[in-house]
Amino acid sequence: MTPAKFRLPRDIPLDEYPSPDAYLEEAQRLTLEAQKQGLILRVMGPIALHLYFPDHVALYRRMERLGERVFTDIDYAAYGKHRGKMIDFFASQGYEVERRALMLSGGERHIYFGGRIPMVDVFFDRLNYNHPIDYQGRLELHPYCVTLTDLLLQKLQIVHINDKDLKDAMLLLLAGVLGRDEAVGASPEYIARRMSDDWGFWYTATENLAKIKSSMEQVPALTPEHCSMIRANADALLQAIEQAPKSGHWKSRAKVGTRKPWYKEVTDW
Repeated sequence: MTPAKFRLPRDIPLDEYPSPDAYLEEAQRLTLEAQKQGLILRVMGPIALHLYFPDHVALYRRMERLGERVFTDIDYAAYGKHRGKMIDFFASQGYEVERRALMLSGGERHIYFGGRIPMVDVFFDRLNYNHPIDYQGRLELHPYCVTLTDLLLQKLQIVHINDKDLKDAMLLLLAGVLGRDEAVGASPEYIARRMSDDWGFWYTATENLAKIKSSMEQVPALTPEHCSMIRANADALLQAIEQAPKSGHWKSRAKVGTRKPWYKEVTDW
């Protein structure tokens, strides 16, 4: 038998490509199957936004954030303590691990392919891009997805944020709830604490919140009422971030500012 060959989603013809519903169903199925084996997988990315906000899916698509394929992969967060069992789990579900990515990732990330969905990404313990997002002890807060807090942090940590990520953040600030209960909303207190010892993350996040507010009115699908809600939540988050006490390390780094790189450079494999 000829072994399956990994293909990037963009290289798969549309007439072979899985439907958006297939992605949503497989994301939830794999999470449930993993749970049966004592493994935790929690969805990230646009699929998580679909699962959190089914009533806003039509608006999300009118925002023109999603291309003709809608989804390109399933992104998961998982615990590193389960890393050794993941390859066998995905093999039992019809997926192969991509060996080149495995060698290059240093154990932080697995890519799987060959199953119902062309590409499944699993990140262990943290998302370590421009600024790290730590998942330790946080993946049990929702049965299918990472928290809304962590989804928002994933967007706010992007130094060179693009149009798609800005629109994701807009949807999070429009449809999500800001509050202490992370089972149902995003926590300004957690976000503020995360940035109170990290000037670099603080700088990137506050810059991105300003970009969200300045660009949302250029998104035709958003009404004035939508923009008012996004602005109010962005301002509430900024207020929580600014009012949180800052550490000595934060204050020392603030004196250096952007004269020194304040974020990790990232390249994809």
